[in-house]
Amino acid sequence: MLLFNIPYKINFMTARFIRLKTLLLLVITLVGISSCSKSVDPPPIEKSISLSGTAEKGPFSKGASLTIQELDNQLKPTGRTFTTKTIDDKGSFEFQNIALKSDFIQVNIDGNYFDEITGRQSTTPIKFSSLVNIRDKKQFNLNILGQLEQKRVQYLVESQKLDFNTAKTQAIAEVYKALFVGTAAPSATESISLSDGSDHAAILLAVSAALLKASESDNVKLTTLIQTIADDLETDGKLSETVSTVFKNSLSHLNTDLLIFNIKKHYKDNGLELKNFTIQDQFAVRIVGEIIKDSFFKTLEDFQAFNNSIRLDMVRLSEQYFILEGLYAGTLGNTTSEDYTQFYRHRVSASNPLNSDLYNRYYKLIRMINLLVDQSRKTKVMDAHQFQYTGYTYLALLYDQMINLWGDPIFVHPDNYKELENGPAIARSKTENVRTELINGLKTAVPKLAQADYGLGATVLARLLRDQGLYTEARVQLDRLMQSGLYSLAAPFKVHSSLAPEGILSWDFEAVGSIPRNDNAAWYSKGRIHHIVRYSEVLLISSEVDYHLGNTLSSLQQFNQIRKRNGSTELITSGPSVWLAIVDVYGQDMKNEGQYFAALKRVKRAELELSIDKNKLLLPIPERQLILNPQLVQNPGY
Repeated sequence: MLLFNIPYKINFMTARFIRLKTLLLLVITLVGISSCSKSVDPPPIEKSISLSGTAEKGPFSKGASLTIQELDNQLKPTGRTFTTKTIDDKGSFEFQNIALKSDFIQVNIDGNYFDEITGRQSTTPIKFSSLVNIRDKKQFNLNILGQLEQKRVQYLVESQKLDFNTAKTQAIAEVYKALFVGTAAPSATESISLSDGSDHAAILLAVSAALLKASESDNVKLTTLIQTIADDLETDGKLSETVSTVFKNSLSHLNTDLLIFNIKKHYKDNGLELKNFTIQDQFAVRIVGEIIKDSFFKTLEDFQAFNNSIRLDMVRLSEQYFILEGLYAGTLGNTTSEDYTQFYRHRVSASNPLNSDLYNRYYKLIRMINLLVDQSRKTKVMDAHQFQYTGYTYLALLYDQMINLWGDPIFVHPDNYKELENGPAIARSKTENVRTELINGLKTAVPKLAQADYGLGATVLARLLRDQGLYTEARVQLDRLMQSGLYSLAAPFKVHSSLAPEGILSWDFEAVGSIPRNDNAAWYSKGRIHHIVRYSEVLLISSEVDYHLGNTLSSLQQFNQIRKRNGSTELITSGPSVWLAIVDVYGQDMKNEGQYFAALKRVKRAELELSIDKNKLLLPIPERQLILNPQLVQNPGY
């Protein structure tokens, strides 16, 4: 039995071991198969997709050719390609129902484009491409930044083993830094378009124009420069000193006003109104500009379009001016925003962004006006000479407002702006000297103004003469204006609801095709009409002038016209109280229209009425301007 049982047990255990071994091998095999299946991506599934966007160097012209090349995960071509063409002069394109398996594509563009420097279509085509991940996007844009980053993206994916999105984010950040951009980069270049009104649109426009300028609008040179930059960036994300210097020099000598005018006009001609660009604020390089030697404006329509652009910018600037002046003068209530509260509490710092932005906007607009005046003086375009006189009235108005807020300005005018564009920074000029020059210029301009602009020129001239103490001369200008019959006081319910008869330089926000009010319009707005200059001020200037000339009765009669119109009782007073009564009307009838703070200062009442120290009669010069211009001196007390 024992002998029988032993072999039996051995055989049983052996069989059991064999079964366990077989089971173990099966489990190992299954685990291995399962493990392998997790490490291999499932085969890509073909999907039908439609894609759209815009192609911009400047905007590509209608008929430019686009090709999509499908790429695998390592950015290698799969062999699938699809083609289409741009459908308009904004560079718009569509790919309808194309079959793709991968999320990665390279899009190539070949065609003519709008040259933002010359303001005309390019005479020869250009080619460039961009890498795009379309997993979460069906709309994307092609632009020159995508071409500049492309080789760097490929290097980061292939050599550094970064995933595509991470590589794109790193590459565009490095491109921005290499090209002196101070603004933080977006995550992808294909999100940027010249038409989106963002800071990145301004950056794209400036970079594109700087490359074009360095290439002298020659597409062969442009292609070579783009390739050189892309090659430089490929392995370390940095530019060589030589290439960096070329780009920096080109960027610093861009004429940004013409650039912005050109691109806005192009889009407007194609049915799209662009927001304003602010280029200088996006770069760490000072853009000193360049004067166009040849006549930039080719037709009378060009002059008119540029003039209209200036007027539009003046409306936008005056909106912000009215708000900040109203807060500072106490005619607007407080706000929870700290930057605005500094004005209400008379604690504006040199770093306040609202103060800095307004100051910058004045000089950007002044630069545009100088260009308009200069070009209209030398143009051969019939009837375009008139714009030099219109432009000079704008210039005088803006300097008058700047003097009210900051005191002595840097006086850049049509006769000196060429020398100053590329020259050293200059110091501030004395207010009295600036007023004298503006008065002399307006004396020439006002008699030659068209009827639509005469009221503005005459009013600003009367303002300056009053502030300079030239009351007899101011009386002459005022008499001519008041006897012209062009303007009169409006009925109470029509002052801010109708352009006529009171509006001298005014804007109807509710007119067809008009620009909308800004986001803070509820603070200062009194109706649909935005008056920058109106006839009530003419009567108040006249009343002040008569007071100083000793014509007290006439002075009373004029400001009482406004009180009576507004339903207030007429005042009967004498002596210095007449002057104070005039200022009260400024505060009541013209509050939040940029006049009251200056009026308080003229009668030496600002410190008492606003409870401020003498140094607070002026705002601080923005600290950024002090850094950029070593000749600038800060106002006392800041």
